[in-house]
Amino acid sequence: MIATFTTRSKLTPRELQVATLIAYGHTNGEIAARLEISVRTAEMHRANAMRKLGVESRAGVVRWALDNELLV
Repeated sequence: MIATFTTRSKLTPRELQVATLIAYGHTNGEIAARLEISVRTAEMHRANAMRKLGVESRAGVVRWALDNELLV
């Protein structure tokens, strides 16, 4: 599936950032440090993104990112 504006617009800009970092294999702690937010905030962005994307695991986020050509 190729990303459409509608697919990506489901996520806030921060959720999209977090989803992309998850797809690159970063942990919640690494994401928090990189984005200068708390680990709990990173976890909430991850959970919200996963809920909006309809995936149940980090692997689902990776699959979504690959399908939507977010990884280079």
